[in-house]
Amino acid sequence: IEPNVAQIAIPDQYLDRLARLAKSSKAIPAHLEFVDVAGLVAGASRGEGLGNKFLANIRECQAIVHVLRNYDDGRVVHVNSQVDPMKDAEIVNTELQLADLAHIGKRMERSNCKGEERDALELLLPKMKEG
Repeated sequence: IEPNVAQIAIPDQYLDRLARLAKSSKAIPAHLEFVDVAGLVAGASRGEGLGNKFLANIRECQAIVHVLRNYDDGRVVHVNSQVDPMKDAEIVNTELQLADLAHIGKRMERSNCKGEERDALELLLPKMKEG
């Protein structure tokens, strides 16, 4: 499933005034790109479901906004057949953490992971394992 993408212009009350002062021929507002990735199932960090695709899409994002479903609607299928926003949040958070742990482990196995990077990862790894 390909993610839905939307570009949202960020309103700026000073943009036009600044463009006039700078004698710009065109004022282009800053944009924020929202990427709506498909839901995630338990085991995604091990490649179950569309986990690898989800994780690849989410790795490309600079920030995550997690929107949880808290309504029943027979026309909208839930992956677990039961709406439980707390469980859904826990699954996503756990799968992201497991994917991060795997990434740290792979990075530390590489021969060019040394110095400050290795020191930082060695400090981070036990904290990640604690949760």
